[in-house]
Amino acid sequence: MGGGHHDTLLKDPAIEEWVWMRQNTHRYFKVNRRTAPTLIAMGLVVPAITFYFASATQGLTTIEPKTKKAWAEAYAERK
Repeated sequence: MGGGHHDTLLKDPAIEEWVWMRQNTHRYFKVNRRTAPTLIAMGLVVPAITFYFASATQGLTTIEPKTKKAWAEAYAERK
């Protein structure tokens, strides 16, 4: 910054290759014994646990406005 024409960006080939591989992971991904447990956990177990806790806690809390009237009723009375 501020060095005039002497500001050049040096590119490391190893970093450039890592960035390219990271952006193109879909080309090299394969389902095998190593990746299958992660796929099952993220695709089935995590959603199942989330659904279980969501359904188990449904209806346990009530969300009510702090005012006695809803904001729409209060707005209608002002007019």
